[in-house]
Amino acid sequence: MIRILTYNIHGAVGCDRNQNYDRIGAFLKNQDVDIAFIQEVDTPPDKRSVDQVIADLKSNHFPFSVNAVTVDTPQRWLGNAILSRFPILSSSTTEIGGKGRERRNILEAIIKTENGVLRVLNTHFGLLRRDRCAQLAKLTEALSDSKGVPCIAAGDINEWDPLMPALRKLNRTFHSPITAATFPTCFPLFRLDRSWCHPEEILVKAEVLKSDQTRIYSDHYPILIEVNL
Repeated sequence: MIRILTYNIHGAVGCDRNQNYDRIGAFLKNQDVDIAFIQEVDTPPDKRSVDQVIADLKSNHFPFSVNAVTVDTPQRWLGNAILSRFPILSSSTTEIGGKGRERRNILEAIIKTENGVLRVLNTHFGLLRRDRCAQLAKLTEALSDSKGVPCIAAGDINEWDPLMPALRKLNRTFHSPITAATFPTCFPLFRLDRSWCHPEEILVKAEVLKSDQTRIYSDHYPILIEVNL
């Protein structure tokens, strides 16, 4: 069984207004997560490097990681990351923000698990509906290119409307387990965080992790996905 978690950590700024990467790293370790999809990795005001922030998230539990930047200035690094207990054979980043638009991407990795190769895609979509429509189409295209390799895609897609045509098309093409609303943690109303798997048979379960910890650590709840290769 492989435990995969997708989590928009909101720059590690919790509802208590504390920015604390260590506690999120400890949470991932305590949940015995094998692969973590992290959105909104954001360097804190003390200007630590992204490598230091990623190290806090890895918490001596994940030997391997890759990341993809969306904002890179002398004052700030913002982006997404994949953390893994298994070797990452390769990785790539597909830009999906569009010309003149807010920078967004799909971070992909090929991971060699104990039970075979797994393709994973981590993403975080934009705030404008027209951008999300195009980004959903690009994610559908990326998932369609799996070439028979088991695949998991997940992230914060920022889409609350389940009837959005591009989202319905993706859900018809690839299995998306139904999970509870994830945002905001103080009173979850919107299912902004989602996952997809191919083939459907590898999925064991998917659930939103709601606890006293996750209610505080971010404004999004994480989703835990278990697959069997």
